[in-house]
Amino acid sequence: MPEWKGMSMGYDDFILTVNSSSIIILLGMAAVLLAATRFRGESGYAAAIIVLPNVPVYIYNMSRMLGWHNLTLFMFPISYSVNTLLMPLLWLFAKKNFDLNFRLKPIHLLHLLPGLLCLGLCLAIPTQERIASIQHEMTGDDTWIGDINTFIIFVQMVAYFTVIFRFLHRKKRAIRDTASDAEWVQKEWIPVFEYLFAALFVIVMVCYFIWPRTDAWLIQILNVVAMFYLVYNSIAHPVVPIKQVPENIPEPTEPYEPEISATPAMDDRQMNEVCERASRYLEESKAYLRPDISLAIFAKEINIPQRTLSRSINGCLGCNFFEFINRMRVEEAKRLLLQLDVKDYNIDSIYTDCGFRSRSTFFLVFKKLTGKSPVAWLQER
Repeated sequence: MPEWKGMSMGYDDFILTVNSSSIIILLGMAAVLLAATRFRGESGYAAAIIVLPNVPVYIYNMSRMLGWHNLTLFMFPISYSVNTLLMPLLWLFAKKNFDLNFRLKPIHLLHLLPGLLCLGLCLAIPTQERIASIQHEMTGDDTWIGDINTFIIFVQMVAYFTVIFRFLHRKKRAIRDTASDAEWVQKEWIPVFEYLFAALFVIVMVCYFIWPRTDAWLIQILNVVAMFYLVYNSIAHPVVPIKQVPENIPEPTEPYEPEISATPAMDDRQMNEVCERASRYLEESKAYLRPDISLAIFAKEINIPQRTLSRSINGCLGCNFFEFINRMRVEEAKRLLLQLDVKDYNIDSIYTDCGFRSRSTFFLVFKKLTGKSPVAWLQER
């Protein structure tokens, strides 16, 4: 076998090391993820992304290098079918995290068709031809089943990432316009994770077309990097379900005013009236201090249609509902920070009194609006 210049191990030894290490690392990360999250949230889907599309392929690569012929023949059809599951799992992960109403249905089994097609093609190959195909793979030559599998994965990549990114873009806009706590309902790391995988796919495809044998080691290394990002964020930012609008919302303090139009054609005067009314209600009721406040809840409390309220906030104040509420929370935080010497407050606990659900969100929003961390802002006073 050819040696890498400057390397003490052969190329085959390198592939064997990468694949065996990747199996141990990925299984370990999946176990850590499930143990740390106690199977809550979408950890099961995250673990499936880690294990199902990857580990069987790495076992197949490792068995080839070790000369375990029976295991190699057994894993041959499995490896060529499970690697088509990655894109459906990424789509499922995004849907489960951002769509409360999403439920698996029988029609979703259609996502398994590419894998079943590859599995059927592999099983239809006679044993001797299967052995010859494996030997061709060992030399880096293309095989017809490998070309079909690569084509399917490429089509999946383009189709699924298009659907996923459009879905995440719509959800991001909707969430930021209707919710008040970014970290509670918006998992910003999930779109980053999907973009990361898209970038890795492009790198892998380019390298594969230049030198096909990179599929035996480059994918594994990049997958470990992506999966570490997935595991870390799944544990650090566990999914908290978005609450629905409660039934026992207090009655509005003011009757609905007919002159505030709910039609798309709103002039500046109408939008100003809505914003003044919303701001007055928030200041009087301190509703912005409630972690569960949302556009739907707030609109019902002040008896103004959601669309009218959202359009008015955007048009009059130049921000969405999320930013509107958090501006008021930051002002409350400033007031509490200035009272640190008077009251028994500490900076790390102030966020709960301002309506934020977590310390990290509080620090992130405060710095975004003031340009400084709470500690730095207080030190300048």
